[in-house]
Amino acid sequence: MGSSDAPRKLAALYEAHGEKIRYLAVGGWNTAFGYGLFLVLLAWLGAPIHSWSASSAPVLSLAGQNYYLVVQWLGWIVAVPQSTLTMKHFVFKREGSVFPQIGRAFLIYLPAQGLSSLVLWTTVRGLHLVPQVGALVAIVITTIFSYIGHKRFTFRIPLEAGKVSDEHVAHES
Repeated sequence: MGSSDAPRKLAALYEAHGEKIRYLAVGGWNTAFGYGLFLVLLAWLGAPIHSWSASSAPVLSLAGQNYYLVVQWLGWIVAVPQSTLTMKHFVFKREGSVFPQIGRAFLIYLPAQGLSSLVLWTTVRGLHLVPQVGALVAIVITTIFSYIGHKRFTFRIPLEAGKVSDEHVAHES
């Protein structure tokens, strides 16, 4: 391969896999943002929420014992819109109103957040890891799930009536 072929091959590689490359870059930022937010909220709110475990109210006591899960859900509420906006503009480059896309993103992230909470709870309660490490384990497990959901649902291009998708045409050939 000559040196003059390299830019052409890189351009072809980006043409074929640009979305995945952008997803990894933006996903790295979104993951760092979400994890950093979790750490900040854990440091800021963790002890006050944990103190609820001494409460006589069963719901507050349960929340206090699982303070790291409360913090995780609070961070999730903030992180999803931020993540949706960065993916909308930098990864999938889709037009359309952001509010329905954020709503669909919450739907995609909800099962991932549920899985993430289960992993976090299991790592903290079952494996006796600190919440900071448990959150990292949860991130690894849910990342692939999120990409597939966004690709197939959040940022799909809706078809007009009577139009056939490119994927359908490719399978018919």
